[in-house]
Amino acid sequence: MTTRREFLKRAGVGAGAAALGTLARTTWPAAPTVPGASSRRPNFIVFLTDDQPQLGMGCMGNAAIQTPNMDRLASEGMLFTRAFVTTAICCCSRASILTGQHMRRHGIEDFEKPLSAAQWEQTYPAILRKAGYRTAFLGKFAVGSPKMASQGLPLPADKFDLWYGFPQNFSYKQIVDGKPRYLTTVMTEKAVKFLKEQTPDRPFCLIVAFKEPHGPLDYLDPEVPDLYVNATIPPPVNLTQQSFDALPEIVRNGLNGSEPGGRWLKDPASYQQSMRTIYRYISRSDLAIGQITRALKNQGLDQNTVIIHTSDNGSMEGAHRLVGKWIMYEESICVPLIIRDPRLPATLRGRQCAEMALNIDLAPTILSMAGVPAPAQMQGTNLQPLLRDPKAPWREDWYYEHTYTTQPPRRPIPKCEGVRTRQWKYMRYPDTKPLLEQLFDLTSDPHEEKDLAKDPAHAETLAKLRARCDEYRRTLK
Repeated sequence: MTTRREFLKRAGVGAGAAALGTLARTTWPAAPTVPGASSRRPNFIVFLTDDQPQLGMGCMGNAAIQTPNMDRLASEGMLFTRAFVTTAICCCSRASILTGQHMRRHGIEDFEKPLSAAQWEQTYPAILRKAGYRTAFLGKFAVGSPKMASQGLPLPADKFDLWYGFPQNFSYKQIVDGKPRYLTTVMTEKAVKFLKEQTPDRPFCLIVAFKEPHGPLDYLDPEVPDLYVNATIPPPVNLTQQSFDALPEIVRNGLNGSEPGGRWLKDPASYQQSMRTIYRYISRSDLAIGQITRALKNQGLDQNTVIIHTSDNGSMEGAHRLVGKWIMYEESICVPLIIRDPRLPATLRGRQCAEMALNIDLAPTILSMAGVPAPAQMQGTNLQPLLRDPKAPWREDWYYEHTYTTQPPRRPIPKCEGVRTRQWKYMRYPDTKPLLEQLFDLTSDPHEEKDLAKDPAHAETLAKLRARCDEYRRTLK
């Protein structure tokens, strides 16, 4: 069997594949030329995985997973150990990443509604392109349904210099020139081609939105060896019936409580098989990151290119015997976040930051790095002070919300919202009567096993966070 070391040594990127279908075509419209544009402005590569949990990287202390390229980026940049999404579902979170806005403001609450043309002009890739950047988008877009094109831009192909984007549902197995190709291989080839075509007179922004490790996990890259055949994946400490039984009924009966969570508890071998498959997909995206960043270096572009790696949301993966994301538990809302800025002094690289970074912070950070003013509508905060000093003054709390649900016969997703501070998490389910609230002390209870909402000793904390949640609801639109 080919080892990972052997595969990485010989792995190459072939010639670009032909475009696929009408929804995933490559287009090369002329980009505007901005007077005075300089190649010394930083380039950007944004890697975005789909449903990758924060612990799904070796650099986060997970010895069972193999992510050498993500780990290398962390060693060369800043690893944020407390990075979150403000809504843990792909359509809403991706809109937040693009706009730098909470869902309450950008209004993308489901898989149907796209960003309007006016909203698109205020996204970071649109603003960068106006400022003279070449832009490329490869992979899963998933903000709006293609059938809603008359109401917005669900697949904004003509808004990038290179477009190879897809809607929410698409396959790992693509057919190119009559032959099956693995999606990420095609994306990587296009990314490398894009890098080779860059000229020194204009900077670029390349967004690579991997499908890994989102399901359906029904087609594995036949050219990549299985690194996890004999691996043992440690299950969450709270993959227990006791933890599940302690959850609110609305959560137990919701989509998070569906299979395979129960099967994982009764049959540990099924958990191992599921996680080996998920880890295999994560490692496949890591391989692509390595191939693209090597191409960047080969082109001599790596010392002026900021690289960001993150995910659109986390995944419960058996914690509390739950699956999916959506609700406000840590495993759902925590995501990987690495920022590698090679322009910073070497003494500032390879560090960790424990301040609370949010997905809405990425857009204003990128624009600030590019020297472009962020629109007033953006609600995130520029992360650059933390890149220089991980203990710089920062936010004390932030607001989370999730409103999307499902229709029968699928189990519903309970609507939830809340406030997270460094120590506390307040959660509530607004559709319940009487109002169901939860309160966790994350310092003493990091796995969220002991709900303190009804404990008189914490009534003052509960009241303060309830009021803070109400304030956020009023002010974030």
